[in-house]
Amino acid sequence: MLPEDANEETCAIIVPVYNEARAIRDTLQRIRATCAAIPGYRFEVICIDDGSTDATPELLAQMPDITLLTHEVNRGYGAALRTGLDYAAQEWVFIVDADGTYPVEDVNRLLAATKPFDVDMVVGSRAGQGISSGPFRRLARWILRKMVHGLTGTMVPDLNSGMRIFRRSLYSEFRHLLPMGFSFTTTLTVASLYSGHKVRYMPVQYQRRIGHSNIRPVRDFLGFVMLIVRLASYFDPLRFFLPVAFLFVALGVLRGIRDVIVTNALGGLSLILFFIALQIFVLGVIADVIVRRFQVLPARFEVRSRSDLPATVMRRAEPDADAIAACDRGGVDRTNPELKV
Repeated sequence: MLPEDANEETCAIIVPVYNEARAIRDTLQRIRATCAAIPGYRFEVICIDDGSTDATPELLAQMPDITLLTHEVNRGYGAALRTGLDYAAQEWVFIVDADGTYPVEDVNRLLAATKPFDVDMVVGSRAGQGISSGPFRRLARWILRKMVHGLTGTMVPDLNSGMRIFRRSLYSEFRHLLPMGFSFTTTLTVASLYSGHKVRYMPVQYQRRIGHSNIRPVRDFLGFVMLIVRLASYFDPLRFFLPVAFLFVALGVLRGIRDVIVTNALGGLSLILFFIALQIFVLGVIADVIVRRFQVLPARFEVRSRSDLPATVMRRAEPDADAIAACDRGGVDRTNPELKV
């Protein structure tokens, strides 16, 4: 290792890995070569093997200069990222998939984009041949972007890109909201926008993945919709509940006009629609009062003790007895200097 420079900024590169035997070696080689060419930063590459069942664990065990954390069983994309982020202690965090789809060489561009405007997160906005051109996926992406735009006032070019760099303090702030599945990055994006953090988007060329995708289009789309609604209800309930209430009022008015024209009296359905609108409006007001009352409470979230992490450090420079004991306990001991790669 080179001696540490006090003037260097620190950045953790976190790579969640699940059954990526065909791509992981090339991805890590590209990451190491890229980091070696970037001055002014000290990097740590952290790979999380999320219960892989192919040859991925054996390949990772052969990789030099990485910190390897493992899940004994597959726990999900978000869970792998949470394990890596709980372990990391750097100021900046760069996350990227292991499947060869993202141009890891662009990490320098993303780092540079954080400087001029004191940005909190820079997202690699995907373009290129790896983006699915199927009509359903195009429609799904458009709907999700429009939902986020309507609820946050920001048009997001890529809501769930898996390549981004952000301050680790963002993770500390929103850790209690971040899920265990694929919606991790979407949650981080929407929560950051709602909270007024500066987010930039940089176009990156997205390639066709190596190996099999774990995305389930219909189920994941519905999950993203529910996630956006839940986050809107959490951060700004009235922005979500008021349009829904007005929709039911409009339906009630239209139904009432029809009733008066046809039967010369208001029907029961019209009254029900007005009553539903009133209930939704009251619910939104109550939720908004609760949010405004407690929104000052989520101060910087303190990360739990690293000894609680559900992962094992598999690689270290020169293991000693204390490090091996910590490994056997399933913990991550960051105070041990031998863990620095």
